[in-house]
Amino acid sequence: MAVQFYVKQKFTPGFEKQVRLLYVCKADQQQTSLPTVLHSHEDRLELVYLYNGQGIHTIGGNLYHTRQGNLLIYNSGVIHDECATPDVGMCVYNCAVSGLKLLDLPDNHLIAKGICPVLDCGPHQETIENLFQLMHQQISEGYESAEAVCNYLLRALLMVVLNQIDFKIGNNEIEEHSLQKYIKEYIDAHYLEDLTLSSLCKALHMSPSYLSHLFKQETGFAPIQYIMRRRIGKAQSLLISTDYSVTLISSMIGYDHPSYFNDLFKKTVGMSPKKYRQYYIGRTSCNQLKVVRGLKRKMIVS
Repeated sequence: MAVQFYVKQKFTPGFEKQVRLLYVCKADQQQTSLPTVLHSHEDRLELVYLYNGQGIHTIGGNLYHTRQGNLLIYNSGVIHDECATPDVGMCVYNCAVSGLKLLDLPDNHLIAKGICPVLDCGPHQETIENLFQLMHQQISEGYESAEAVCNYLLRALLMVVLNQIDFKIGNNEIEEHSLQKYIKEYIDAHYLEDLTLSSLCKALHMSPSYLSHLFKQETGFAPIQYIMRRRIGKAQSLLISTDYSVTLISSMIGYDHPSYFNDLFKKTVGMSPKKYRQYYIGRTSCNQLKVVRGLKRKMIVS
């Protein structure tokens, strides 16, 4: 005999109407072998789900060793760095969300500052993976009304995730104001400018050795190495989200010589900027970016 289970409470929508899915992606072990270096997104929230393997992720200045069944939350504006664990690799789904507004949180934030951004999905692992899989299938196959279906699936995913978050702030997650963080905040605000170790020391009133020591203690990188990784991370984002030429992107991130930028990008990521763009989005998607950009221009003109 079938048993009916009735809804116990009246449903109250938890999200504002403008919440929407921007994109969904599935990356296998080969694709995640390329690192995605230090970058952030000011206009969106990102969710990353590891459905296989292990990874090394830096989120908001903290290092996490991630594994299958983990969900990673990148609030808007949070700097993150992603790479697969060598010899193991990882496979992930990820999606981007805009228009999210939760009570007492900034726009496109799913968790408050101080809450661990790495979630162990536990018994909900299969549910979360299936929701990502359905969204990816709808969009990649171009099903009719795929956008509408995916936005309902997205709301279900967000509710499942919210129910798993431990909202207790751990002592090790509380960020203390420190000189190291002050240096990092300054570099994060000015990394696209013509920064040198000498100009940093002058702006922050520190000696080169003291500044370098403090910064490496905080981030694991020398200041100039960190600036380079921030710039390359910005370039990666621009390559897959715009149709800007490699030369223009090189100039936008502070490198006046495209050949130098190409060499630096290849050394850091493992392939040239042009190949990286084609590898991640292909020629078809790149043409779509041009169409979208053209439509935006028409809207501005009109």
